[in-house]
Parts: sequence; C-alpha cells; structure tokens
Amino acid sequence: MHTCTPNDDLRQRALLYTLLQWTQLARKNKIRYWIAHETLNGYVQWHGLSPHALDLDILVMAQDTSHLVELRPLHFSSDYELKVHPQWHIVGKRKGSYFNAEGTDFVEPNARFINRKDHVYINIWPMHDYHPNQTKTENLTKEMFNEYDENYKWKSSPKEWTFPLKPCRFSGINVYCPAEPEKLITNISSIICINGSWQKFHERITTKTIITNENSKIAKQTTTA
Repeated sequence: MHTCTPNDDLRQRALLYTLLQWTQLARKNKIRYWIAHETLNGYVQWHGLSPHALDLDILVMAQDTSHLVELRPLHFSSDYELKVHPQWHIVGKRKGSYFNAEGTDFVEPNARFINRKDHVYINIWPMHDYHPNQTKTENLTKEMFNEYDENYKWKSSPKEWTFPLKPCRFSGINVYCPAEPEKLITNISSIICINGSWQKFHERITTKTIITNENSKIAKQTTTA
C-alpha cells in the first residue's frame, strides 16, 4: 500500500486489523452491516483501504442499533470497545450533545468500534428504510433508503442499490458491500503525495444526477422496445 507520511504504514495496519476484529464480532453476533462513505470509495477506487484514510465507515439499518446496545457491555478485549451514542434513536437532526462523562466523544455516528491501543476506529452510521418528512404511504411505495449525511441533509437512494448485500474483499479482508457500490459513490478522490503530505482533490457526484441518468437509460430502453 502507498505511503506518504511517516505514520501511514502503522495507521493503515491498525485500521485493517480493527476492521478484521469488527468482521469477527459481526459474524459471531449476526450483525448485518456494509462498508460505506469514504471506505466504499476506497473499495471502488483502490479495491481496499484508501492510503490516506484516518478511519473507516460502515452502515447498519437504524433499527439494528438496538442490537449494538445489547453488545456494548460485552468484554471484547482490553484493546477494543463498542461505544453507542446515548441519543442514537434521534432521527433527522443533530444529536444534542457529547457525553464525555460516558466516554462518548462523537455526535454524528450512532456508534463506534474503537481500537484503544492504536487510537483508530470504525464509524457505525444508521440507514433508514423511511423518510421522516414523508407520509407512511410514500415511504411504502417509493422503496428508498435514506441517511442523514455529514451536511445534515437527507440523502436517498433506491433500496436495490444496497440490497441484497454481497460479500467482497477489502484489502484482503472479507466484508459486505452494497449491491451496486459504484452507484452509491458521492465523490471521486484523486490523491497525490506532495512534500510528505496527502493532497486530495474531489469530483462531486450527486445521487440526483445518478438517478437522472438511470431514468434516462430506462426511458431510452423503453422507447427502443
């Protein structure tokens, strides 16, 4: 794997070993998850960990977070710990506060799987099978998945882009990927090592654009038929 800064090699190894520990925990406890966000970008572009990655991202269905709450008290090892945000059930708005007294120093993810020895972690984000701003009928008919992104806005995608999940290899580790990884990528990153630091350039791709392209393709096929 490419390196640029003095700490890259150790950080990359720590992240991958943390991911390996998570996959073992998830398999043992039947946790349904899939890689997401920058981690999914890395899979699509580099078939694994992005060389500049500082953490990892996975998604679980929001209703499955209660299962993580049940696992939280378990003793994994002295090096690992599962933290679930006390306000994980809040939907569609920024969680109220940090809970430093409980060791929760994050707000946006629902949970984190933390490697305390190497100081790296996996963010565990929620995916919703409904949109809180839509009626029950709309949620049932549109069959969309919805997540609250880092800009505090709802982002939607067709369920079939995610399910059924498929096994995939991420830097040699067996994980789960969404059904259509390329369609869920929101930006493409060009990474260059300049003077001992990573420089990243983004090309933004919106879900709306992807959906429009898909609809155009479908319309063209229908006309041809």
